[in-house]
Amino acid sequence: MPVSSKLHLLTAGELVAEERRGALVLDTRTAEEFASLHIRRSAQIGLEGPFASWAAILLRPDQKLVLVAKNELAAEEAHVRLARVGLDWVTGYSIADEWRWREENIDLASISVRRCADIRQTLEIGPPFQIVDVRSHAEWLKGHLPGAIPVPLLDLNFTIRAIDFSKPCLVYCNEGFRAATAASILLREGVGDVAILIDGLTGWLAAGLPLEFPEPLQFKPTPAKWSNL
Repeated sequence: MPVSSKLHLLTAGELVAEERRGALVLDTRTAEEFASLHIRRSAQIGLEGPFASWAAILLRPDQKLVLVAKNELAAEEAHVRLARVGLDWVTGYSIADEWRWREENIDLASISVRRCADIRQTLEIGPPFQIVDVRSHAEWLKGHLPGAIPVPLLDLNFTIRAIDFSKPCLVYCNEGFRAATAASILLREGVGDVAILIDGLTGWLAAGLPLEFPEPLQFKPTPAKWSNL
């Protein structure tokens, strides 16, 4: 049975207490809002995209959740959409509030946001980071950033072994939605330095930059729930 059918507004202190009791903090804000400042070790799935679908794929149905939202309406929408896919163990929600978070000494973090124009010259001389493509296998085959490695978000538990955790990562998808979610998971898994290419492949193509086209991958990923989310 769900902990509660009623969504409860949590203070910053209550949020911390719920997390200590095993709840996962799920940040539902946009990729850029999350990257700007978030609670360390929180997961992110943006409400503006296919929120419930990715939540159903990535989260265990018995995982207790605390939502972070930009306002009450967003929290209520997230709660309803999660319930529709069987994720109804939501213990409460908290409004994103940097001042209150800092007042409660909550451990906060941020993620560097990059744009194609920022990294164009860097890539030409050899990138000082791993470029991680979290789009689907089918999207990868249609072209990807030069030097990128395929780590599809859908199969991240299988493909994460392709990443060198000791090196910085630049994560991208088409427009940033999946990249932010993947970045939050990679940080939880122990990758120490993660950035998001926020304009993704869409921005890359708009700038007229070239793609690489790979041979078909030789593995067949098997999707599975994340054991620690």
